[in-house]
Amino acid sequence: MRRLISWLIMVPAAVAVVIFALNNKEAATLNLWPFAMTLDVPLYLLLTIVLGAGVVLGGVVSWAGAGRLRSELRKQSYNGEVARRELKTEREKTAHLEAELKGIKTLQDHAAANERKARATTIEHGPASGVQGQLPKPQSAA
Repeated sequence: MRRLISWLIMVPAAVAVVIFALNNKEAATLNLWPFAMTLDVPLYLLLTIVLGAGVVLGGVVSWAGAGRLRSELRKQSYNGEVARRELKTEREKTAHLEAELKGIKTLQDHAAANERKARATTIEHGPASGVQGQLPKPQSAA
């Protein structure tokens, strides 16, 4: 869309410049005051040079005015790249820790299964006194 608008503006402007040049071929005297020189140049050439100089000067001023913006964009681009690298590093650390945690859980599950298996094969005996949960009273040496 932007390109279409550019063409819609530039083509009529170029046609206007060509028509102007064809209709203004008579000579104009250009007095270069500090140098004490005078030049006879066609009017269309003089105005085309002035128009071109204005376009170039406007471009230079616009480019210089956007210097701070370009600098800020470079800084943001650098900060974004640093953040992307840090994020990649953190994701790698997270993946490593998750793999380590999975390994630990597997070991715990295996140990728990072995413990259950060992409990199932051992016979548990109650206390010899016949009363569960009570320890025999110590006897005094009186």
